[in-house]
Amino acid sequence: MKWKAYVLGEDDGIPKTPEWQAEETGIAAKEIRALARAWGNKKVYLSAGGAGNGYGGACRNATGTQWSRMMICLMAMQGIGKPGVNLGNMQRATPLDLHFYFPGYADGGISGDLTGTALAVALYQRMPQLPTINTTSQKIPRLHMPEAIAGETVEGYAWDGKTIEGQFNKIVYPKPGHSPVKMLYKYGSSLFGTMSDTNRYVKMYNLKNLEFVVNQSIWMEGDVPFSDIVLPACTHLERTDISEWAGIGGYTHHGQNQLNHRVITFQHKCIEPLGESKSDYQIFLEIAQRLGLGLLFSEGMSELDWTKRQFEASDLPKHISWKKFLKKGYFVVPPLKEELRPPVSFRWFAEGRKKDVPEPHPLPADYTEEFLKGLQTQSGKIEFDCNSLKRFDADDPERPTIAKYTPSWEGPQDKKRFKKYPLLLMTPHARYSYHSQGDGKDSFLNDIIDHRIEIEGVYYWTLRMNYLDAKDRGINKFDLIKAHNERGAVVCAAFPTNRLGRGVVHGYESCAIYDPMGEPGNSVDRGGCLNQLTPSRTQIKKSHSMATSSALIEIESWDGKGELVAAE
Repeated sequence: MKWKAYVLGEDDGIPKTPEWQAEETGIAAKEIRALARAWGNKKVYLSAGGAGNGYGGACRNATGTQWSRMMICLMAMQGIGKPGVNLGNMQRATPLDLHFYFPGYADGGISGDLTGTALAVALYQRMPQLPTINTTSQKIPRLHMPEAIAGETVEGYAWDGKTIEGQFNKIVYPKPGHSPVKMLYKYGSSLFGTMSDTNRYVKMYNLKNLEFVVNQSIWMEGDVPFSDIVLPACTHLERTDISEWAGIGGYTHHGQNQLNHRVITFQHKCIEPLGESKSDYQIFLEIAQRLGLGLLFSEGMSELDWTKRQFEASDLPKHISWKKFLKKGYFVVPPLKEELRPPVSFRWFAEGRKKDVPEPHPLPADYTEEFLKGLQTQSGKIEFDCNSLKRFDADDPERPTIAKYTPSWEGPQDKKRFKKYPLLLMTPHARYSYHSQGDGKDSFLNDIIDHRIEIEGVYYWTLRMNYLDAKDRGINKFDLIKAHNERGAVVCAAFPTNRLGRGVVHGYESCAIYDPMGEPGNSVDRGGCLNQLTPSRTQIKKSHSMATSSALIEIESWDGKGELVAAE
């Protein structure tokens, strides 16, 4: 086996021994041996990353592609699907009733969009509506949007859950015959807090090529001040809606299980929209009306009408009446009875049977032999040596056909930068806010010191660092510090701890506030947008994968000045 030869060092002369990894990771060889013995002598259920497939976790670093592939290899060696041996996350499991249908936010809602959402998978059959079609096929790889707006030719690879080969579909901007983008309609969230090397996006807003910017938002934060027109949206307390807690819907099969319970709520309007704000629905409707498309968008229905229509398209009417649901305000989906619970994932694969847990994607045509027989890989098996990569580019050193250890290009491997920026910043998903939601709203979250720390009337983002690294730099608890590299600088409140190894810094990504101390994009930010420091490079050139969970930085006490360059 090619992968076995690689692990044993038969092909490159480097056996991947515990001693070899100790030099790479700093973890003692004896600890790896102990882990390997425990792993090899016990049944293992691997709970790796968000939702078990890694999104938002360890996969969002410079070598996340190889990490995720390695998880599959490890479980294949265990015999994935056998009793007690599987891969996933315990929050995504029975006894949740995943057959109970209620659309999540990726299922299209009232958009009518059959191609850009998961509407066609289920909701369109249950709630027919006037379909909508985006007449332009030009797309911009989001991680390269600043360069695209600046007039550069950029490439990327879009995610496609319908087919294995879909990941190799290249996007090129500008697309022949299409107009360059001159206007941006921004709808919620913050590019500064969620993208990578985000001073690029700050500068993008000032480019002459971007002639007009509209921002539809609730809060005057993040990107909003850089807009030509702000369309004020009201909060969820000022509009009617229906939703399921953490129901992501069509992003993944059975996506209605982010939590270990399912609760569907009716969202009563508490007050009328404040000031000139309107609901998102009303804003879109009034724009559509001015374009002569109002009736096509609304189908003559109010927000309450659409809410009732979605209620009727779900499985709720089997359990509760519309009138009772309105009065009660919520419905807890009961767990399945033991005898009705779905089969264990991959048990069919381990036992050589046909698949008994069918999924909407990849599509049936991806099966090699016949429908439901084997996996939807080109061999029908778990591939240690990937056939699709052989066909696409077998010689790509960044994505070899087998899973290989690759040192991070944003780390000690880059000796010149590592000498100047010797700390590795980790920026996982926020614990106390969801992306930029919940942050910066003068809420109780600001009172949680792991989220923000108030110093002289300003709530600073919390940045954790090893206490010895802090001591070496003369930094004490809650001191104001400047985390910086050549991409930018962010002022945070220091939180020394012994829970981090030396050389490692931890701060959550996706803050909502961008507060430059001088010229936007060319000055220190004290809002907490750590993604200004993260690399803009994709993990590999032939994919569109973020590498924002690690960045080389240096930290020093903040001198109160707004210049980017660190004091010499």
